[in-house]
Amino acid sequence: MSGLAEIEAAIEKLSSTEQLQLRVWLNERLPDKRPLVEKLLEVAGSAGNLPPDFAQNHDHYIHGLPKRS
Repeated sequence: MSGLAEIEAAIEKLSSTEQLQLRVWLNERLPDKRPLVEKLLEVAGSAGNLPPDFAQNHDHYIHGLPKRS
């Protein structure tokens, strides 16, 4: 039996709760390989209390440059 097959067999012997705990543990430790755009879309639109023209005038609000018309 190969190493991978042994691991799969051992996982199958775990209870469903233990399998879930293992999945959570692995997900916390494995790097997120999704494309950056997917990660950004998760947080898009989540900032609150911004001026209505923030997108157009972000340089003004962040860096103090003149506002765009």
